[in-house]
Amino acid sequence: MKQLGQSFIAVASMVFVLFWCLPSFASPIDSSKYSRIIWNYLETLCAYGPRNPGSEGYRETLNLIRKVGEKYADQVVEHPFLVRTAMSSSQEMVNLELRFHGTEGGTPILIGAHFDTRPFADEDPDPEKRSQPILGANDGGSGTAVLLGLAQYLSQHPVARPVHLVFFDGEDFGSKDSGLNLLGSTYYAQQLAQEERTKWPYWVLVIDMIGDKDLQIFKESFSLKGSSSFLDKIYRVAREQGAQSFKEEMKYTIYDDHYPFHRMGIPSTVLIDFDYPHWHTLADTLDKCSIESMYSVFSVVAKTIEDL
Repeated sequence: MKQLGQSFIAVASMVFVLFWCLPSFASPIDSSKYSRIIWNYLETLCAYGPRNPGSEGYRETLNLIRKVGEKYADQVVEHPFLVRTAMSSSQEMVNLELRFHGTEGGTPILIGAHFDTRPFADEDPDPEKRSQPILGANDGGSGTAVLLGLAQYLSQHPVARPVHLVFFDGEDFGSKDSGLNLLGSTYYAQQLAQEERTKWPYWVLVIDMIGDKDLQIFKESFSLKGSSSFLDKIYRVAREQGAQSFKEEMKYTIYDDHYPFHRMGIPSTVLIDFDYPHWHTLADTLDKCSIESMYSVFSVVAKTIEDL
């Protein structure tokens, strides 16, 4: 009996050690907790009103990102830049970067979203409203809310690689064909090009317009061309989680914040639902968004980066 007891204790001890040493991703994400966190962030952003550069909502959004970064990130980095909007005028902008060092080091995963909203509703069906700034609950708000939720998640569930959450400015700033779009991501990529390649991101993932109630994320052509192996990982996780909003077909070619990095040869992916009827209109409001849609993207992204 004594020998049997010692064997039982030894086995029990081994099981305990194995359980204790399991990586954090072995446990499921608390869907109720993080759904609530993400939705609360989106409600807060929408309560600020339009968040186009120079507006009060814009300043409040910057302060929110800073506060979240100071609370959860290992490091907060600001990248201010100036955009010339006309011969005699310019606009101050800034990218905010929340850095998480990871447990094993290596080149970072850059996850980005634009936090600015469009200064004018140029796609609104009412011509008289097209000069007004949009609320951007989905376009600008949903991606920002998911990144803020990821900041809180990563502080409690660190992954192996460093993760840099970058909130890009000026993605939606200019009118069509003005060239004043993708301003924050273009500036970030230009600064990155001056660094050694060994410091470039391992992968760039951009999240945009993922709050639609009828969420359908098709594969985008630049993403497929330059980051097919990463797309495969995302869609494998989506299948495992039963996330039916991730569609296997390729449908779009989109110049979003992933494009400046794709052009540099960095594997770059955008997750976006571009079939959004309220795009660039005053109807892009909170009631058009879904907590389930946003959480599904959050969960797929969180699980994907744990395996990289």
